Amino acid sequence: MSSAVRHAVCYVGDNLDKLAEEKARAILCEAGQAIPCEVCRSCRKVQNKSHPDLIWVREYKVKEIREIVAAASVRPNDGGFKVYIFAGADTMRAECQNALLKFTEEPPDYVRIIFTAKSPDLLLDTIKSRLAFINAGSGEVEINAELLETARNFVTALVEKNEYAAACALSHIKTRDDLSAVLDLITGEMNVRRDAIGVQYTEAQKFLLNCTDDLKFNPNIVLLCTHITAEICDKLRI
Repeated sequence: MSSAVRHAVCYVGDNLDKLAEEKARAILCEAGQAIPCEVCRSCRKVQNKSHPDLIWVREYKVKEIREIVAAASVRPNDGGFKVYIFAGADTMRAECQNALLKFTEEPPDYVRIIFTAKSPDLLLDTIKSRLAFINAGSGEVEINAELLETARNFVTALVEKNEYAAACALSHIKTRDDLSAVLDLITGEMNVRRDAIGVQYTEAQKFLLNCTDDLKFNPNIVLLCTHITAEICDKLRI
């Protein structure tokens, strides 16, 4: 995942607060696009550090973690999502990470989770298995214009109910990182065009949000792209 996030991701690198906030703003943005509009009420609240559905966690104690998990059962105040940013997650003691296991694996459907870490090896294997990892380097990650065009072509094909065109849109994807990025962008683009996609939109989005295991364990990118295209088209009854 590189841009908009699926339900739980970990950005790896230094000085990632700005990046994590940017990703949270994209999720919460009222425009529903991969790149936040920065002018809607939600974007302004994030910029002003006053958004009630963006929860930063920086200090890790078991009691507080359990309170955070319990409070996640309350639905969002302002929109469709609540975003939790666990900054410096690799500084968490094992007992705090264990308190997050179920929450990280099966959060409420309106919750998105962002971890940041300098040393992801310090995270428990049980936590790591629940996350999609993105090497963010210095934290300066830009949207790749070519991948954004791919995502838009793919979603246009879905709207036009053209499975062949959808498959062609993904045909040049060669790496797991590019596919992960494109899936995030597709998620955002589908949200923008959900009315045009139709009533099966929710099932297709749910499938996209759970592609993490396929990305981890399927070594054949071409077959994986074909599988993802077929599954989404099936969900949308194309």
